[in-house]
Amino acid sequence: MSKLEQYSDTEWSTIATLPQLVAGIIAGADSSGFVGSTKEMFATAKSFLGGLEAYPNNLLIQVIVPNTKDPEVAMGEVKAEKSYLTEKIKAYGVKTKEDLAAKVLEDCVATMAVLKEKESENTVTEFKSWLLEIAEHVANAGTEGDILGFGGVKFSDKEKAVYNALKDALQ
Repeated sequence: MSKLEQYSDTEWSTIATLPQLVAGIIAGADSSGFVGSTKEMFATAKSFLGGLEAYPNNLLIQVIVPNTKDPEVAMGEVKAEKSYLTEKIKAYGVKTKEDLAAKVLEDCVATMAVLKEKESENTVTEFKSWLLEIAEHVANAGTEGDILGFGGVKFSDKEKAVYNALKDALQ
């Protein structure tokens, strides 16, 4: 993943890690159990990569999503992204999932301000849509509140609360 030149290192770190952090705060909003959490992890990867197809002309998304055609390049990009994420979460200094969600939502607000200043309206709209799609796919992947696979809901009230806060933060 290479940084687009119009962004500072700090801005780029925030922008590039936001899709995974958004998925993380939705997944962490409510307990899905082992199977549900695994489904949410796969939904994150699938919707992350889905951005390449859904937004082929959005350079921002195209640069953020790892190049999966060349395995060596992909591994390098994934390692760099993991490093960005690890540094970002450490810098937050949070102790709870609620604190993490609050920090990520703050980053959403800051990122939208930066993007509106440096990108076209279409690029910003597509990026925002992509983040919301990631959040929706993750929320609908696992089942919360089930007992041995029976009952439960796909998009829990706690996930809806985080999703609605995310929508507000991305305005």
